[in-house]
Amino acid sequence: MTFARIALAAFTAVAATTCELAPPTSPEHAPASIARAARTRTASDSNAPSSAPPSQGARTLKTHADTAPYLCHPGSDTCVAGGPLLASSQAEAHWLIAHGYPSPAEHARLSKLDLAQLQAESQAGNQAATVFYGSKTALSGRFQSGVAILRKAAATGNIYAYYGLSEAYNGDTPQKNLVESAAYLRLAYLLGDRKASAAIAQRGLSGIENVVADERAAVLYQTFAKSPRPSPRPFE
Repeated sequence: MTFARIALAAFTAVAATTCELAPPTSPEHAPASIARAARTRTASDSNAPSSAPPSQGARTLKTHADTAPYLCHPGSDTCVAGGPLLASSQAEAHWLIAHGYPSPAEHARLSKLDLAQLQAESQAGNQAATVFYGSKTALSGRFQSGVAILRKAAATGNIYAYYGLSEAYNGDTPQKNLVESAAYLRLAYLLGDRKASAAIAQRGLSGIENVVADERAAVLYQTFAKSPRPSPRPFE
């Protein structure tokens, strides 16, 4: 019995020594499932994105258009007059840009271009040029074509296009209609341009004509503009 206990202890010691001296099993010699897990873990580590943050330049994006040409100086005569192309704040200037309005300087430049030049700028993506192109086309003998251009622009959210439609119906053409002209300005007002009211007043309509223009604008708001949610022009 003593000899058996000694032999068992010796065998246990040898087995323990063998385990300690044995080299670790590499993924190539490990069972298939273990090797596969090791390779997957290695590949995942190598494909993991770097934890280093992106540079400041990579994170910085242009978010503001150039609003300077639209801004007037608070308290100045031009700001008090408050034309539809002027803004008294950054927020109002961004609103003008987003809805296709030109700055006063851009308005003056576009007014000097001929139809071909306006068409080229319109095709290049200049929203204000599209309005000038449409209204000038309407006033140059192709009334329906010009109105179609303006209506298409208005359908994309270009509120300034309603000023162009108003000009088309206010021009010296067989289609001249002061009530329709005022109705498109009223529609611009309903869609958010509070300053369109001043342009309506300049039409010099009678009380009954203003009522008819309002009714016509309400119809256009539902049938043409499809009753969108207004986008209010910001106050100061």
